[in-house]
Amino acid sequence: MSSLTTVRMPRALRDRLAIRARANDTTLAGTLEQLLDATEEQEFWAAVRVSNARVEHVPGAPDALRDGLDNADDDALGANGW
Repeated sequence: MSSLTTVRMPRALRDRLAIRARANDTTLAGTLEQLLDATEEQEFWAAVRVSNARVEHVPGAPDALRDGLDNADDDALGANGW
């Protein structure tokens, strides 16, 4: 069994967590873990966007590192069944 600890928090926060836990059929700890995981993933992708934005402005950076979202030819690829 893993070790446990007590966390002090305002009752209103605990109640909000309990509502979310019930809605997702999990525990308070499971809800906290899901929320932390989601936050860490958002932070990761925000860092990726910042990094990619820097690459967009680097002369001579490989095209593979650019997002190329402004390339109109990309829109036609799906229609051509590539």
